Amino acid sequence: MDESPKTPQSIKQPDVIAATTEQHSSDTLANQFKEWQALSPWSIITYIFGALKGLLSNGIAIIPIVYTGWKQGFDGQWLALMISVIVLLVSVAAVIEWHKFRFRLSGKQLDVKRGLFFTKKDEIPLSRIQNIRYEQPLYFKPLALGTLVIETAGSKKDEAKLAALNIEQAQTLKRLLLNLTYHEQPTQSSSQATIEPQLDAQTQSSTPVTRKSLGDLLLFGFYQNNFIWFAVIAGPIIGQIDMDKVFDSVIAKQFWLWIESQTHQNIVLQSLFFILGLLFLYGLFSLISIIAAVLKYYPYKLDRHSDTLQRSGGVISHQQDALAIKRVQLIHAKQPVLARFFKRWTLYFKQVKGQEVEQKTKQHMLIPSVKPNEVATILTAMPNLSGGASALPHNYTSIHIKWFTRRSILPLSIAILLSIIGGFDGRSLSFFESTWLTTSMIIGLIYLRYKHWGYVIEDQVIWQHTGLLGRQWKRIAFDKVQHVKITQTQGQKRANLAYIEIGLASGSVVFPYIPIDIANQIISRSLHAVSRNSQNWI
Repeated sequence: MDESPKTPQSIKQPDVIAATTEQHSSDTLANQFKEWQALSPWSIITYIFGALKGLLSNGIAIIPIVYTGWKQGFDGQWLALMISVIVLLVSVAAVIEWHKFRFRLSGKQLDVKRGLFFTKKDEIPLSRIQNIRYEQPLYFKPLALGTLVIETAGSKKDEAKLAALNIEQAQTLKRLLLNLTYHEQPTQSSSQATIEPQLDAQTQSSTPVTRKSLGDLLLFGFYQNNFIWFAVIAGPIIGQIDMDKVFDSVIAKQFWLWIESQTHQNIVLQSLFFILGLLFLYGLFSLISIIAAVLKYYPYKLDRHSDTLQRSGGVISHQQDALAIKRVQLIHAKQPVLARFFKRWTLYFKQVKGQEVEQKTKQHMLIPSVKPNEVATILTAMPNLSGGASALPHNYTSIHIKWFTRRSILPLSIAILLSIIGGFDGRSLSFFESTWLTTSMIIGLIYLRYKHWGYVIEDQVIWQHTGLLGRQWKRIAFDKVQHVKITQTQGQKRANLAYIEIGLASGSVVFPYIPIDIANQIISRSLHAVSRNSQNWI
């Protein structure tokens, strides 16, 4: 018997059925989202953990107080009772919050009703949504649930947090909020168009932007370490410790005798040991930052899906961030002092900041541990980025020296005044040495600040370079400029200099003591770029 040959359609039949089923399920969920939806009861866990996390985050400053009270005989029973009452109140509030929370997709907006004692309704236009983050905390992983965090332009905090969604619900809602809808191919038949939606093409068009290895994240955690918080918390605690008893202990005495035997009482070698000890303590504290970086970002992946950046990663709490490329207002490259030794940068994609002047968007998408030659490659992978792709500049034009001389007058005047007063009072030589040493250090820091402050003007963007011990680059696309303000003092007018403030949706960037013709050039290019760009800045 002759067997009829298999057609391409018959070969792809299993894939056709799978694609049709997947689209049907997604369309069913999309229709359900048009009605008011309640969250899963598992979302109560998120409310409880979120409230407790907020209490702990805001309570860091009271750690020294609690420690002091404990050392002075704080009653542990009252502490346990207080913690139990707090947990109980937070749990009751979480149940009420879950019971009153509702959301739906209504036309071109997301409606959210919530409130503890009073109901509050938010109507969020889809056009305002600038970042969608998918999080999967450790306690949701066994349940295959996650949380969708929605950030909007101009909001000072997360606009909506939809907790305990399953993966299919989260992905469908994310697609709808970002307007990643299915589209039919006009050249295909109706059945084939239904079978192969545009979502497959979108998946195929996914372009890797960058990947970061475990070593990159370890390095990022090391150089991104913030030692100031350690000093703030540890300082008061150390103040409660009887240092005389510590130094008189057997271990401390044996350790000091070992140092003397190794250094032969050489002050230089002893100073070296002291510095190495500080570096060792810094390294121990850095472990916290290193572990946090790995747990939060590994394995770090940044991809481009159509016109959207999507970052994923996280060991314990898996996260997925989505950011429309057109929302990026400013690119900020930071290089702390330790990162300069490793020649690594951290890139931040800054969005629209919040309503309050000092309040910025809660989280900016970042790329850790970036090599200088990777910047242009990363930006090239974003074809719709304002200003186009460009590498970090190697050089920059410094601001005028008058910025340094004007700021050096005050500490210099104070030192001269103190020296005159000290001369009349008959102060010792050490008084004058300490005064001028302190003044020299202050003027030296001012000079370092001056040497790092400069700018680079390119065809479509302007770069600002700042720093003290570390360095920073801010990349400003001319077509994102909202306003430009020029300020001149009488001295600046005579020297043809000016302050220029460039206003963006993410905040203002100031260039001090630059030539007035450069300021006018910035204004001209900004107006020209905005007049040619008909797209909304947001």
